[in-house]
Amino acid sequence: MSKIIIELLAILVLSFLFSCNRDEEPIDNEEEFEEYLMDEMDAQHIPALATMVFDDESVLYESYLGKSSLETNERLTGKDKFLLASVSKVITATTLLQLYDQGLIALDHPVNDYLDFEVKVPGYSKEITFKMLLTHTSGIADGSALDNQYYYGEDSPVALDFFMKNYLEVGGEFYSISENFHDFEPGSTYEYSNVGSALLAVLVEQLTGEPFVNYCRDNIFTPLGMTNTFWRLDAVTGTIVQPYDYVSGSNQKIEHYTFTDYPNGGLRSTAADLHKLLMELSSDDGSAKLGLSAKTLTEMLTVQFRSGEDQVGLHIFKMDNELGIWGHDGGEQRVATIMAFHPTNNIGAILLCNQGEADLEDMLLEAYEFGLEIN
Repeated sequence: MSKIIIELLAILVLSFLFSCNRDEEPIDNEEEFEEYLMDEMDAQHIPALATMVFDDESVLYESYLGKSSLETNERLTGKDKFLLASVSKVITATTLLQLYDQGLIALDHPVNDYLDFEVKVPGYSKEITFKMLLTHTSGIADGSALDNQYYYGEDSPVALDFFMKNYLEVGGEFYSISENFHDFEPGSTYEYSNVGSALLAVLVEQLTGEPFVNYCRDNIFTPLGMTNTFWRLDAVTGTIVQPYDYVSGSNQKIEHYTFTDYPNGGLRSTAADLHKLLMELSSDDGSAKLGLSAKTLTEMLTVQFRSGEDQVGLHIFKMDNELGIWGHDGGEQRVATIMAFHPTNNIGAILLCNQGEADLEDMLLEAYEFGLEIN
């Protein structure tokens, strides 16, 4: 299944499930909540599930249920790393917003002013801006060239900037007018774009002169103490949770993999490390560790574009209008992830699992309401 189909299915399921099951009594004790999680794991054939519920002062609940590997019978631990899929996009956006806070760019600046190649939506003269990339309104589409950029058991040998240039620039090896671009003026319409997210990382590289992996390490992971977070397979220490799909009555594994456009979904991390990031992003006073002002964090969590059910901030979504929680979900081959938090009460939840067909949206809602009950 192609990357864009996986992402669209995840978003459609998110919108549907969040509209359901609002009348049930919320769970108010850990034993019952853990029983709920285990029932969901059994019903959805999830081998391993990491769950964390928190507020602005402490972790209210965390559990690591199931097996990180069915073949070796290893129990899941808090240090075992999951592929985050599109939850990774929040980290990628954070890097760009750091440069914005430093005054290196303005969100309405054309990105072509900072690239060593030109990106244009064919048939339209309007320039693509940073804000358009951050709100999925750039007109850049996810074409079939992405499907050939998965690498199993190794990091992608194709350089990110090489691939992006050859995907987006006229005459490039992977260039296609019909597949790589939507037919609308940039900024006018919302269409979720993995390639647009990866282009943010190329812009960070060209603005800073640093490889994106190094920039994230030095400016996000190290300052926050995210010691179990890695972009590259060859850098990972410790256990990576084995990905599975439930097929024909059994869980079938797949070799650990990477993809060339990795900044849109290739990060591996833990619930504990993601919690450290969310605590900074939900701060009312800005984040000194990330170098982000309160104004920038507020702008990140402000609806910038509305399209149907989608309420888009700066590369993060208002996931439920009634509850007012912001976050992101992710779906890749044999993994599903989701995280969200409330910017006022700072209650949030993170759920990571290694089963690609799992629906985590209703579980997130239950986890958030559980946090409200026990806080």
